[in-house]
Amino acid sequence: MPPVEDSIISWSQWEETYKPINQDMLDFSSEAQELAGEAEESFKHVWTVVDNNPNSVYLDILPGYRVFNRLGYFVTAEKWEDVDMVVSNDPSY
Repeated sequence: MPPVEDSIISWSQWEETYKPINQDMLDFSSEAQELAGEAEESFKHVWTVVDNNPNSVYLDILPGYRVFNRLGYFVTAEKWEDVDMVVSNDPSY
């Protein structure tokens, strides 16, 4: 899977490209890791939903395990390559 050109993509682009396995957010990193598997780069299939701006109604999904402002985790069929990518549900993306 080639890296995404733009570092900010919409949730729908993310769903089409990375194909989330779980439909509901997972609460614990151990659940995400179990779903991702034990492969060497399995952590690259884990994404964290975060509230980056408490004054906004929009949420972001960031690649990897995050601690601050974490709301839950998603696991995808396709792995991420760009650790700086942001997935936003802001309709302007």
